[in-house]
Amino acid sequence: MHHTAQNPGERQPFWRFMVSSLSSSVVDLAAFQLLCIPFQAWLGDAVYIMAATIAARVLSSLVNYLLNYFLVFHSRAQHTRSATLYTTITVLKTLLSGVLVSAIAGWLPAQVPELAVKIPVDVLLFFFNYLLQKKFVY
Repeated sequence: MHHTAQNPGERQPFWRFMVSSLSSSVVDLAAFQLLCIPFQAWLGDAVYIMAATIAARVLSSLVNYLLNYFLVFHSRAQHTRSATLYTTITVLKTLLSGVLVSAIAGWLPAQVPELAVKIPVDVLLFFFNYLLQKKFVY
């Protein structure tokens, strides 16, 4: 039986991406949770989830971009190009996350916390994000 060994270096970017994403997700989820209460009071039920999603994502995206650039992909790409592509993907992913979380939360009973909806939505978006970043950003 012939077994071809896989180069361990080929798997490392994905695992480093996972750690980077998990770290950034902790920042994102904590900021989202902390912002939901004041944003709901200030902005009302119609837009507070989207506002909290955007604010939390801006903070976590800065952390994530820097981790990915330097530690995950060891990029040598120009920051202008990679940051622009990263930001474009992140904005689209953030809008999609906010729309999906708002829609799904609206269909569920009020007792279901927003965070219980946001986590599975963002997990699905994670896989698409890795492929896009690997192929186009870094």
